[in-house]
Amino acid sequence: MTVNTRERAAIEVTVFAYFQALNDANIDAILDLYSKDPVMLPFFQPAVVGADAVRANYESTFQLIRFDMQTTIQEVVEMSPEWAYVRTDTSGIFTPTRTGEGAPSAFHELFLLRKASDERWQIARYSFSPASALPLI
Repeated sequence: MTVNTRERAAIEVTVFAYFQALNDANIDAILDLYSKDPVMLPFFQPAVVGADAVRANYESTFQLIRFDMQTTIQEVVEMSPEWAYVRTDTSGIFTPTRTGEGAPSAFHELFLLRKASDERWQIARYSFSPASALPLI
């Protein structure tokens, strides 16, 4: 299915806001972008299910890592009036807090978004994996 221009812009707002909040380590802003029943699928870890678990995941992540990432949206597909997916490629600096030494990194992401009753597109499912070697954390 194709995505109309208005819906594509609204979907992109959510994705770009996510990366800004990630770079700012702003957990509240990140969680505001998620649906009420989110699932994260991080690499080499079990699924993270539910808002409380997603919050805890970001809390522990930001204790270990800081991000300065820029994303490129590679694909936006609206599968229905209420569901869409977005595929992104992201690169930037991944900084372990232990060392404070940033290193270039790259990731591939897949977002499954659901349109909420307030017409905002929210992240319902999020999966990511590194596309380059990461520094030890």
